[in-house]
Amino acid sequence: MRSDVTFNSEELKELLNLWYMNIKLKKVQAADKLKTEVSDQLAKGEATDDVVKLALLIHSRHQILCKNYPEADKLIRQVEGFSPYLKEEHLYYLHLFKGMYLYSTKNYYNAIEEYGQVEPYLGYIQDEIEKAEFFDLFASALYYLDYTNRSAIYAEKAIYIYQLYPTYEKKLTRMKNLIALNYIDMGEYDLAEEYLHSALQDTNTKQNVAVQMSIYHNLGLLYENKGLYSAAKRYLEKILEYESFENYVPTLYLLAKIAFAEEQCEKGKQLCEIAFKRLGNESDQDFYWHLQILYTAKMDASRYTTTLKNAIDYFKKHNRMYELQKYADEMATYYSNEKNFERANHYYRLALGYQNNIVMFHSRR
Repeated sequence: MRSDVTFNSEELKELLNLWYMNIKLKKVQAADKLKTEVSDQLAKGEATDDVVKLALLIHSRHQILCKNYPEADKLIRQVEGFSPYLKEEHLYYLHLFKGMYLYSTKNYYNAIEEYGQVEPYLGYIQDEIEKAEFFDLFASALYYLDYTNRSAIYAEKAIYIYQLYPTYEKKLTRMKNLIALNYIDMGEYDLAEEYLHSALQDTNTKQNVAVQMSIYHNLGLLYENKGLYSAAKRYLEKILEYESFENYVPTLYLLAKIAFAEEQCEKGKQLCEIAFKRLGNESDQDFYWHLQILYTAKMDASRYTTTLKNAIDYFKKHNRMYELQKYADEMATYYSNEKNFERANHYYRLALGYQNNIVMFHSRR
């Protein structure tokens, strides 16, 4: 762009839209170039206040893309300072980008609260794909934090829009996968199965091994939950040769669970040991505890209750409501069978307390 050309506010807004599109596409070099062009235009002082505020917001999104979180926070706070003078479009992006910033910095629950502030302003957004991407983002965050019903609702909204735009099939497939996971957690197995098999038929799935493996894993999870172990193994074993698959350890965990359920204890032990070795190079503490509980319950009973207690403490500390409720209930059942009713009641109360939270917040589990 020639530096002697001055854009009016409408032309500058189009340039901002182009910048935002390149940010969403993660085209860092192109986004950097557009950021410089926008800065040059703003320096000429021809832009309206509304365009300047929008530029600050998109700049904050750019900083989130670049993982420059302190600068993103600074820009967001700067826009918040204009709060009484922000229009609906500004408020939409402010809450959206602040939610993304909070989520990226692991402030998950406040991120959810911020995303919840976005929806009232969707009516002021004309771009249907922008709306779908917000629903996608919100559904994914809700799923991660165990808010099942709400996650499924927003995933369905994203699917409704994505399926109208063939060029967004990759995102459509991802949302089918996500809504299926929610339905598995809700025990709605037929709906989950329908979405997963639909995802398998998508063109981008047939061309992408990683997507295929993800769907195979989720089908394995579905059938393991239903107790259809042969069907589960048929899908899970397809993954074993792809050791770079991001859910490789969870796949080993499911296969170990099935092996123990089928009384193939040596095979279950071997699968756990392989998974533990893999975890030595990874940081997934959630699955470390899942594996420890499974292994000690089946192969090292003397450590079972200690392991279970430590896992409960871990999941409580990290606000993992579903896992906390699940393992507190498991511990309560253990003590009840041992006739230690005082300890059983303690863990039942813990389980029920968090189960109530799950119901109240419409958790995914």
